[in-house]
Amino acid sequence: MSKDYAADILRTANGCLLELVPEFGGLTNRLQFQSAKGPVDVIVGLPSKSAMETDKVFRNIPIFPVVNRLRDGRYEFNGKTYQLPVNETSRNNALHGFIHHIKPEVSVVEGDEVSEATLRYDCDGSQQGYPFKAEVVIRYTLRASSELDIEYRVHNRDKSPMPIGVGWHPYFGLSEKMDTLSLKLPRSRKLAIDERMLPTGERLPYHEFDQLRPMGDIQFDDCFALEDSDVTTVAKTILWSESQKLGLEIWQKTGELGLNYLQVCIAQDRLSIAIESVSCGIDAFNTGDGLITLAPDDSFTAHMGVRLITSV
Repeated sequence: MSKDYAADILRTANGCLLELVPEFGGLTNRLQFQSAKGPVDVIVGLPSKSAMETDKVFRNIPIFPVVNRLRDGRYEFNGKTYQLPVNETSRNNALHGFIHHIKPEVSVVEGDEVSEATLRYDCDGSQQGYPFKAEVVIRYTLRASSELDIEYRVHNRDKSPMPIGVGWHPYFGLSEKMDTLSLKLPRSRKLAIDERMLPTGERLPYHEFDQLRPMGDIQFDDCFALEDSDVTTVAKTILWSESQKLGLEIWQKTGELGLNYLQVCIAQDRLSIAIESVSCGIDAFNTGDGLITLAPDDSFTAHMGVRLITSV
């Protein structure tokens, strides 16, 4: 069936595939890996342009400059107050920034074993509530070994410092309900939240998924601060299907100015789970929790990715 939207597609010779949709901010609408049993689609995307236009859960978008929620869409930085558009009206919050509304410039280089797509976003300072100029570059590297590596680079092209947060909002699935899949989270503490899904400032001990175990009917829409994030390392989240004997390892590089937070949210139909590698906590523009401030002409780079696994 033909698609009613334009996409850039990365392929490897053995059939690994990544679909990017520039019109909607370069969202990662499909990711197909190869296993001994054949192709495995691991991202639950959207079927049409209309579905992308009406999507309310920010499925598979890149995130910049606001990660998660911003209270009232308002923040103060260097003595000035700024107002972002409120796009979660029921709770009066701004969600996930605006880069997914910018059409990037895309360049693609394909190879048999490794294919790459580079997406360049020009944030020109015209966005409401964020008058800072920045270049954001996201590089996707698709490997025939059933791996996707992602590099984010943000360059401050402004004359003043700028606050930033970055992340990725993929909804992963393995053609089963979450109830039958197992999960393992990195060592972390859960951020306590109020009725508006905003942080209270408390970090709660959380050990339910220190070891791989079935999710059952658990509900998730939670942010976790990774332990030992002052050390540069790779934190890993595991999503596993015992019936298929395969799963996903979602990784993120932590450390100083690293991706030290993880947001986990199960979709309402329980056929997919958002496992979001992010650089800061909820409402970080106000709380400062993980917020990165870039000096003029300075850059920030973050690394994350996902790979298919066949054992745990």
